[in-house]
Amino acid sequence: MKLDAKDIDFLVRGSANYKFFKIKDRPIQEPKARLQAVHLRVHRLLSRVAVPAYLHSAVKGKSYLSNALAHDASQPLIKVDIKKFFASVPEDAVVRFLRSDCKCRSDVARLFASMLVCNGKIATGSSASPILAYYAFKSMFDQIATLAGEHGLTFTCYVDDMTLSGPTATNAMVIKVRAIIAKFGLKSHKVRRFNASSPKVVTGVCIMPDGIRVPQKLHLAISRNFQERSTETDTKKREKITASLQGRLDAAGRIDAKFKSRADTFRASTKKAQPSVP
Repeated sequence: MKLDAKDIDFLVRGSANYKFFKIKDRPIQEPKARLQAVHLRVHRLLSRVAVPAYLHSAVKGKSYLSNALAHDASQPLIKVDIKKFFASVPEDAVVRFLRSDCKCRSDVARLFASMLVCNGKIATGSSASPILAYYAFKSMFDQIATLAGEHGLTFTCYVDDMTLSGPTATNAMVIKVRAIIAKFGLKSHKVRRFNASSPKVVTGVCIMPDGIRVPQKLHLAISRNFQERSTETDTKKREKITASLQGRLDAAGRIDAKFKSRADTFRASTKKAQPSVP
């Protein structure tokens, strides 16, 4: 991808290059097509760089599923998230990453960073944000990984969803992890601790000693979508429910083969039901 001075001048115009909307009351800032192409290029380049084994997001060959499977379901487990992580990554953190890790000149780093943030923060709808957020706070994640290693724990990270499992996954360990996060100016939340014998949901996957399961929450959402779809008469609303249901069936299918068959059958039935275009 080549950008001339005119392109750069256009792409650094801040919020003018973004679409703003909400998904379930969550504010989304999505780069428009030209800027998203730049963000996608950044994502692809950074994804080629070798990262620590604990990272499972924005890494080729890894996913939320590999993140869950990394943990032993028979061990105690801790989960910690970072509150509003993307909205907590400031432009200055992106500049520091570009200067220190990417060895950009200060003026280049500042100019480049202005194309990667919206209103001073990384955008929630950008393809580059997951990997940028990681590098902006890599030192923090590395410190938590070191702490986990010192105590014989398995540590994984999927965006801001951190999981630690092993015999020493105790309340005392939760306090230590939260202290590291606070040291970097971030707030932790959604803290959960599971006993060794408890079913554990990690990045949307229920892990059990005898294998993985589709979480009850996803089961209920699928059932609710089927019911809503059967009674909805408005065409546009029904299409929206259908898309949501297909996405949930596909997600369940990546965990359980029975749901994959169900997802494929549903996709084929809805495609067949669509009116043909003359």
